[in-house]
Amino acid sequence: MIFSTQYYRPPFPEQRFWADDMRAIKAAGLNTVYLWAVWGWIEAEPGVFRWEDYDRLFAHAKAAGVGVIVNVIAEIHPFWIHREIPDSHMVDHTGRTVPSQLRLECNVGLTPGGCFDNPAVRARMERFLTELAQRYGDADNLVAWDLWNETRWAVHAGGYVCFCPYTVAAYRSWLERTYGSLEGLNAAWRRRYCSWDDVLPSREADRPYADAIAFQTFLTWRSREHMAFRHAMVHAQDAAHTIVAHAMSPAVFSNRYPDEQPLSRGNDWDYTELLDGFGSSHFPKWFSTTTPEYCARLEASRSAAAAAGKLHWVGELQGGSARSGIEVRPAVPGTTQQRWVWTAVARGAKAINFWCWRDEVFARECAGFGIAGNDGCREDRIEHMARTGALFERHAELIDAYEPDHGRVGVVFDPVNYYLDFAQYGQANEQAAGSIAAYLHALERLQLPYEVIEARRRARLAGCRVVLMPWPLRVAPELAADLLTWVQAGGTLLVESEVDAYDGLGFYRYPGERPFAEALGIRSLGRRTGHVPSSAYVPGRPGPSGVSLDVPGVPWSLGGATGALRPATWIEPYATDGVEVLGEGAEGALVVRRALGDGQVIAVGTFAGLAVQNERSSPFERFVAQVVETGGGAPPLSCSDPDGERVQWRLGRALDQRVLIVTNAAEEQALTFAGDVSLFAGAQDAQELRAATTVPITVEGRRATLVVRVPGDGYAVVCWAA
Repeated sequence: MIFSTQYYRPPFPEQRFWADDMRAIKAAGLNTVYLWAVWGWIEAEPGVFRWEDYDRLFAHAKAAGVGVIVNVIAEIHPFWIHREIPDSHMVDHTGRTVPSQLRLECNVGLTPGGCFDNPAVRARMERFLTELAQRYGDADNLVAWDLWNETRWAVHAGGYVCFCPYTVAAYRSWLERTYGSLEGLNAAWRRRYCSWDDVLPSREADRPYADAIAFQTFLTWRSREHMAFRHAMVHAQDAAHTIVAHAMSPAVFSNRYPDEQPLSRGNDWDYTELLDGFGSSHFPKWFSTTTPEYCARLEASRSAAAAAGKLHWVGELQGGSARSGIEVRPAVPGTTQQRWVWTAVARGAKAINFWCWRDEVFARECAGFGIAGNDGCREDRIEHMARTGALFERHAELIDAYEPDHGRVGVVFDPVNYYLDFAQYGQANEQAAGSIAAYLHALERLQLPYEVIEARRRARLAGCRVVLMPWPLRVAPELAADLLTWVQAGGTLLVESEVDAYDGLGFYRYPGERPFAEALGIRSLGRRTGHVPSSAYVPGRPGPSGVSLDVPGVPWSLGGATGALRPATWIEPYATDGVEVLGEGAEGALVVRRALGDGQVIAVGTFAGLAVQNERSSPFERFVAQVVETGGGAPPLSCSDPDGERVQWRLGRALDQRVLIVTNAAEEQALTFAGDVSLFAGAQDAQELRAATTVPITVEGRRATLVVRVPGDGYAVVCWAA
């Protein structure tokens, strides 16, 4: 387990602290430090690379017995970039040349800097990456390379980018490769272009869907290609060490950056195919993240890594109070912080990296974030940190081998639905992402393990028994084919309204002309508005977006349970021929089920997740739980406290052991876990590693139980022979 802290963002901390800090970091139970290798700092003069501070930091770390991760910050450019390459500026959606400036939290370079589609910028960056990898690839205590911090490239652009001549040319080349020719593009887009010079990228929201979807798809691909470029440069010099990267937010939650198109920072599933591992940043106290929200972010990252068999990497975890400049935020107690750590370990994380060791000193992130920072919890944090570090060291083989069980529930993530959403509403709306988030949060609150299934990477679909498709307006043909086969083999598929209503370019398809919906036997009778409150309308926008309708709830009855779902955006009644009606209203059948081979499909004629995206809803959770139970997606273990706001757990395997990791956000409690006797493979007791105690396993017929005492705001790690 890599257990590390970010340490150096040049020129802070100052050199006078380095030796003592490295020893203190080691004493706190951490085994690695992150060093920001900033292009703008290292090559402050063109062609002159200065390494003296990094050389000393590597030496101090080695003397203290600490490893080093180099965080490659090639996206913060030297101050000379535009002077040396005059045509390197990005261009925003209004045609404005974007002026570069210091980034809000970095003192030593420019952002957004030069456009990396400019060959001269790329050549300069290539030399920096090569020099860096040559310098430290053979260092004794190098642990890994983190290639791209939070995959940032457009920070401070002040508008959508990039529309410079180099990016526009790259976009046209991408279109030509995608469609084969201008004639192929015309056929797909139903246009009559006579020259590639006339093909322009979509510049903002509320433009034709095809153009907007295409340009967003290109930007996602472009980020993947840039990551591949960075990887190639570093790997060419150092093929021995782990190469990873991390995003600010997992792709599933990445639609909320100001002035950035959805997934313009890339798709996690693209990156995990390139790298040895990938992950994201997490600052639960800073952003008042609930336990289900934090867990859903972890699971989204884990799912992308697991799909490619790569490392789940927590790139940044909050170290101390996020004071964020001339502000104050809650302190971070040691117990809470280690609960975050073990929640991530339970989700398969193999690296936990804190931001950061000392309180920061520059600009808006100053006065906060330090593990050893001055928020009143320093000693408490370091004490609990050291305990976890000792536990990692004592049980290194077991923890390194641990993997959580495959979730029996899948939630579909299709980037094109994010592009479609943005094409109409821009950042004023989050129908696609909000819908998925609502289901993920509900599954977390219900303690139901799951996989996020990306539309083009479906290998882990086979291990699921239930699949949920929120906001499924577009369904990729390859995904549709695999889902159809999966359902016919016994799976349970839940789809929300207007499934498969749009093709991949955003062209609307009439009911009866939707291949996947037709194959499922689900036929729409059209959208119905109900009454929409006037407050739901966004000024300057063409209509309501993601709002709850002022109509009676959508009733349902399934497996002996009943309830009503809150509708959102519209109501869609279904044709009833060949289906079982599970719920109907004045508009007609609103929830239907159809048998398909050995499986079943359930369709809900609204966006039930979207309706509750910003709140907890017991009726929605009850519906999700019943769908999962009906489809056989419940996990093999249950907990006596079933509320995921308080208790989170994951069951997995390591070597010849079953491993149960439990975190508890409530007061201390004794939790009873129960499952079929086969799950315990004849074991009579288990070992709780944190407290070094024995936990009896009680068997009554086919039911086996064990009682785990978990401290308040704490964790437990329980193992038994498999």
